[in-house]
Amino acid sequence: MIYLNNAATSFPKPERVNKAVIEYLGSAPFHCLRTGHIGKEDDTIDSCRRKIAQFFNISGPENIIFTSGATESLNLVIRGLDLSGGHVVTTCIEHNSVLRPLKKLEKKGQIELSIVGCDKSGHVCPKDISDAIRKNTRAVIVNHCSNVTGHITDIDALSEICHKKNILFIVDASQSAGCVPIDVGRTEIDILVFTGHKSLYGLPGTGGLYLRPGIAVEPLKVGGTGIKSELEYQPEDVPLLYEAGTPNVPGIVSMRAGVDFILKTGMDKINDKKQAHINRIINAFKKEPSIEIYGGTSSEEDVSILCFNISGVPSEKAGDIFENSFGIVLRSGLHCAPLAHKALGTYPDGALRVSPSFFTADEEIEKFIYAALEILRANISS
Repeated sequence: MIYLNNAATSFPKPERVNKAVIEYLGSAPFHCLRTGHIGKEDDTIDSCRRKIAQFFNISGPENIIFTSGATESLNLVIRGLDLSGGHVVTTCIEHNSVLRPLKKLEKKGQIELSIVGCDKSGHVCPKDISDAIRKNTRAVIVNHCSNVTGHITDIDALSEICHKKNILFIVDASQSAGCVPIDVGRTEIDILVFTGHKSLYGLPGTGGLYLRPGIAVEPLKVGGTGIKSELEYQPEDVPLLYEAGTPNVPGIVSMRAGVDFILKTGMDKINDKKQAHINRIINAFKKEPSIEIYGGTSSEEDVSILCFNISGVPSEKAGDIFENSFGIVLRSGLHCAPLAHKALGTYPDGALRVSPSFFTADEEIEKFIYAALEILRANISS
């Protein structure tokens, strides 16, 4: 199998991630908050919090809250903030994990919602977001990086716009965390949402968020915390307030090891290799007018994702052929971002998305290009 769907979930994981998880699973699952035993698990959770805080330049690791991933984090934020009677601005390039919670609040009449458009290549202009802001706007929620085109949003400009108008600035970094430098302190991000299983090289079911001190968010769930069990209500300590239940320690272990891998290897080195693969594909596809590329190709503005279609072959059908005839795994369809595809003109069939890994071999890319051209030729001759 040739796996080229790393924008969904990275594979393979770095060896240090595999080793860290196996080592944890081979150790007794002590937890000092629940058993009174101070063991490796507690150091793991705290050290991962510190590591992620360092990685994103966040002061105060206690402001990092672990969740099952970006979807839970975004639901916690969108449903837990006091947005009632206010206005929220987001964009058409957002993932459904942003759009659906917001549309639910809008349907209930709790918020007014503006969805800012993008240009034909999928870029969102900060001025358009600024123009959408009203007197009662409470928050702006943006995707740092599109999971369809790989385009990077100018969050520095948006942060300045939001804070001049005293509006919460919320960034969904699901696609960018680990492959685009993020400096929460410099950019002054109020809330940063991230997932662990993509470019942070962690296990599925991992992720979290940064919550700036002073921002009031109601917890999404309450329950066991291991300490302060005598309280009838959830303890107010952060992150304890938001982390009811047994933590996903294997996942937390994997994220810490993934961040260690990025820091040791170098984000630039990882990105350069992935972009070299994308450039090779682009150069081959540019020679074929029946292959349409969406979203542009600038490595300075994009992460290493390429969205395309083969003329005359629906994306779902092409995806099946890639997998069943050539053993190549891509992503096809709408990528949980239907409004982005409407903007690109690929709705309702969607498109194919290829996203190589740092571990993808050159020969795997050549086999992918060969397969794409074979599918193209077969369609032309049929």
